[in-house]
Order: sequence, then structure tokens, then C-alpha cells
Amino acid sequence: MALYRIRMNDGSLATHGAVRVRTDAANLYLEDQTAGAWRPVLDVRIDRVAGVQRRFTENDGSWSWLDETLPAPGGIRAWN
Repeated sequence: MALYRIRMNDGSLATHGAVRVRTDAANLYLEDQTAGAWRPVLDVRIDRVAGVQRRFTENDGSWSWLDETLPAPGGIRAWN
């Protein structure tokens, strides 16, 4: 499961684990899959989101946060 860090326009941060990132016209969703059904981990209005980062673990065990582009409305980004 990937870790995502959401930067809000007010400067706050939210970090959550999720299998996929999805958007619609108004919201950003981080979702997890349980027993074949997708359930939201976080949903936030897209106009409140300043940026999304995904955490990568380097070979030496350190972490790097890389900026992610938001998927187009109706689009899905998933990593298993």
C-alpha cells in the first residue's frame, strides 16, 4: 500500500495509506480495497488540495516524497 501526503491550501498536511487515488469533478479520493469492494480512506474537495505526494522507500531505507499529478476527473491511479 502506498503512502500519500496531501497538502491543503491552508498549509495543513494529511498522510494516509491507500491503494488508489481517484478524482471526480469536485473531490479527491484515496481508496483502499477490502473484500473486493473499494472504500474511501480520505475524501476532500479538490479546490482545497494544494498538492499530492507519494512516498518512495530508497534502497538504503530512506524515504523520498515525490509530487504526483492528480488524475483527470474519472481517472484512477493505482499501485498494488
